[in-house]
Amino acid sequence: MRLKKIVLLLSLCLFGCTVGQESEAIRTGTYFDLIELLDEQIAMFEVEKPALYKELNVNGETEKITLKFDSAQQWKDELGLFYQADINKLGLETAYITEELSVSNGNKKVIDSAKTEKPTVRSIEYNYIANRLESIRILVRDKNPVYNFEKELNLFFDVKQGKSILSSFSISGDQSMILKDELNYSLKATIGQ
Repeated sequence: MRLKKIVLLLSLCLFGCTVGQESEAIRTGTYFDLIELLDEQIAMFEVEKPALYKELNVNGETEKITLKFDSAQQWKDELGLFYQADINKLGLETAYITEELSVSNGNKKVIDSAKTEKPTVRSIEYNYIANRLESIRILVRDKNPVYNFEKELNLFFDVKQGKSILSSFSISGDQSMILKDELNYSLKATIGQ
């Protein structure tokens, strides 16, 4: 019962509350198009109907669940934090520096790093092996005198038929608020049949 309350609290903290109708941010296309990538993956999942195996750990308590989604919207909700990490928004066109680093054997890493402390998405790192996307790592930090949130979001891909297909993702973080206990959480999810 206590774990269910923690999961509910975590869900509210992760996804926030929305009041009224949400307006969609104007997108610029300046940086890597994370939204397009997620939408393409979800379109494949909508056809293939894979299961999602999740393991949630909140302050040391673990819960495992398996889900099957019936719609693209359910996948979008599940990947909501990744959608929120989109940096192709009006006002952020010059907020990041993009670097491309060659690693070894033709592998590369592309990093979008925030120039200032203002954007909550601090950096996004795209890792490629043989020009195929292998993983994306997103660091998010939101800090003010009342609270401090830090999250690390990861997307992992397998190459199937020459395409990068989302195979798993993870979310971990810490949050502290004045007059509240610190919250440590991690979610590991695997997409499979």
